[in-house]
Amino acid sequence: MDLSFPDHPFWNFSIRTYSKAGVAEACLALQERHDADVNVLLYCLWIAGRRDGRLTRARLAGLLERIAPWRDRVVLPLRRLRDLLKAWTPPVPGNHAELVRATVKRAELDAEHAEQLFLADGVPVEDDRDAPSEAAAMDAAENLAQYLSLLKARPSAAERAWAATLLSAAYPDVPADKIAILSRFET
Repeated sequence: MDLSFPDHPFWNFSIRTYSKAGVAEACLALQERHDADVNVLLYCLWIAGRRDGRLTRARLAGLLERIAPWRDRVVLPLRRLRDLLKAWTPPVPGNHAELVRATVKRAELDAEHAEQLFLADGVPVEDDRDAPSEAAAMDAAENLAQYLSLLKARPSAAERAWAATLLSAAYPDVPADKIAILSRFET
C-alpha cells in the first residue's frame, strides 16, 4: 500500500511560494494576529492562477466550513503539541524529546498537505488560466481581501505589507507598483 501523497500543483506552488523571502513571516504573522490558516492564504493565491480563480465570499466561507473539522481536530492540536515540545523541557533525554518533536512536526506537515489536497479537490489540475499574471494577481488580491474580511481583519499597514509580500511571491512578474496598489485592499 502506497502511503505517499499524490503530486499536486497546489502543493508544489505552496512549497515554492512559501520558500520565498518574507512569505513565511507574512503567513505566520497573519496566523498569529488573525488566526489565518496558512493553507487558505496560499490557496487564495494559487486558485487565482486557475480559471474561475476569484473566490466569492460565499465560496470561501463554504471552503472554510468544510475544512474546519480537520483543521480544528487534527492540524491545530498537532501544532499545539509541537509548540509545547519546543517550549517545554521534558523529563526525558533531550534527543528523545527532539525526536518526538520532529515526528509531530512531520505529522503536522502531512496534515497540512492533506488539507491542501482537500482544498484543491475538484479544481482541474490542468486548468491554468490564459489570463495575464496581472489579472491573476488582481484576483489573488481580492481573494486575500475576502479571506481577511471573513476573519474580521482590518486592513492596517502591516496587513497590506504582508499581502504585498504574498502577492509579489506568487506573481513575481507583476511590477512592484501594481502589487502595492493591489495590496491596498479594503474589507
